[in-house]
Amino acid sequence: MCGIAGIVSRSGAVAESALASMAARLTHRGPEDTGFYSANGFGIAHARLAIIDIAGGHQPIFDADKRYAIVCNGEIYNFPELRAELEALGRRFSCDSDSEIALQAFAQWGAESFKRLHGMFAFALYDHATRELWLVRDRLGIKPLYYAVLPDRILFGSELKALLPQMPNVEIDESALAQYVQNQYSTGENTIVRGIRRVPAGHALRIDANLGIERQRWWSALDVQPRRIDEREALQEWETLIAQVMREHVRSDVPYGLFLSGGVDSAVLLAQLQQHQSTPVRTFSIGWAEAQMRDELDDAGMIARHFGAQHTPIRLSRQQVFQRLPRATWAADDLMRDYACLPTLALSGVRRARCASEPVRVVSRNDRR
Repeated sequence: MCGIAGIVSRSGAVAESALASMAARLTHRGPEDTGFYSANGFGIAHARLAIIDIAGGHQPIFDADKRYAIVCNGEIYNFPELRAELEALGRRFSCDSDSEIALQAFAQWGAESFKRLHGMFAFALYDHATRELWLVRDRLGIKPLYYAVLPDRILFGSELKALLPQMPNVEIDESALAQYVQNQYSTGENTIVRGIRRVPAGHALRIDANLGIERQRWWSALDVQPRRIDEREALQEWETLIAQVMREHVRSDVPYGLFLSGGVDSAVLLAQLQQHQSTPVRTFSIGWAEAQMRDELDDAGMIARHFGAQHTPIRLSRQQVFQRLPRATWAADDLMRDYACLPTLALSGVRRARCASEPVRVVSRNDRR
């Protein structure tokens, strides 16, 4: 998880201090490095969490001709395959980061490149030749990306809080609040803050120097054609797909682990993960300290033992969990009803504290941030 932010200004140069202010509000997403770049009224910022190419993956990343610059949040899972294809076409890479794949793919194939990327991502790519900035969000909108159109500039960032200092007014959007109260989730592009919108899932925004915006939908679930197959064929295809997905997900320059519940889904992930390493997978589960409270720690422990995982069960009291409510509200940033964010936040914090000397990348079945 990283953080990206930036400004498109009609009036001219973008101050690095403004970019630094936006990035400072995203350092919890990327505490290991920050980077800035501005030109021709466009400015981009990056807060990095290093997973691939730890030493050489500083962002923004540029191509050899300095035409393109990119900042990216997320992961491009099929980057080795795409890199081999792009190198065969003559593209020259400056580092081993998976984020550079998105840049080089765009340089080679333009907007058609978005369909080639497998992963969860949100990125901003600046083209010096056309003086255009592209904001691109993954198929299902797993990674967040917000923007605000003001009279003299356009702001964007991974979280609402990165945009707020640059907003002239911060007001509640009553229509977005009403949608949330009625449906228990946000149904459209509006956020709780009036004037700040989401880049829709599977969309790209092309922004020019005059603040003109062109929307492009590059993927939709409605475009997927259904097929009639029997149960046996479905099972065979699922096994092939889950094996491919997990093979791509474990590409990492840091050790990885798993948040393990007592359910079927995380058990399947553990079974797949264990096939990709000879040592036990690190697993972490959370439950209640109070004996009368029900949880899945026993089930999770049984699954961990079955697959030979190195398991860490964590028990917290209700008070310890709910003490994290203010932090969870701050971290969620937008309206969220999923109460699972509380134990997940608690588990992440305790896991980080106990494994401070041994960084572990955690594979989650629902990495929304």
